Amino acid sequence: MNRRLAKLTALIVLAAVMLTGCIDMSGMFAETDEPGEPTVTLAPLTEPMYTDRDALYQYYNQVSIGDTLEAVTEKFGEPKVEETENGETYTWVMDDGYGFAAAFFDSGKLRAKVLYYVDMRQLGQLSSATNIDQFTNLNKNYTYEMACGLLGGRSMELAQIAQDSSADPEVKRVFVWADEKGSCIQVLFSGDEKLENVTYSLADDQ
Repeated sequence: MNRRLAKLTALIVLAAVMLTGCIDMSGMFAETDEPGEPTVTLAPLTEPMYTDRDALYQYYNQVSIGDTLEAVTEKFGEPKVEETENGETYTWVMDDGYGFAAAFFDSGKLRAKVLYYVDMRQLGQLSSATNIDQFTNLNKNYTYEMACGLLGGRSMELAQIAQDSSADPEVKRVFVWADEKGSCIQVLFSGDEKLENVTYSLADDQ
């Protein structure tokens, strides 16, 4: 994965989640076969759990890799724009509190989209991962399907990242498995659904 894109991806995720405190995103892109170590202590969850998956993804699912900034803005209105060392991040949050963040290539085509939420732990009820403690068995021989079988519950897609601006780029995806105790396992998969990196944060009683 391109280093610049990796840093950009981390930045747009952090912008989208407003510093959830659940995951150290930098660990996701470390060149290691081992899961990254959590680096923060979790504050108590103060946001309500999400209970409506369709509502949560209603805007995120309307945006596709290859869409243009102009087209997305025309559809959803003017975004909040933040300048980072790697370029601009655009965030759309609608009146109902749901939305997404995005980054674009210089050509104006969508480079990455990220689900908007306040705290990743809010996904725990929708994901309801049943085998969080099995995440230590994850390795780069795992596929997305195998990870689903290992962790149980339901995966939640957090982001899509195009690897180039071609007409048919490789699109990597980030998924999270969470439980209602506050544990989160976040996994980056390649375009062919092979595991690339893992980060995690565990609840105190996990």
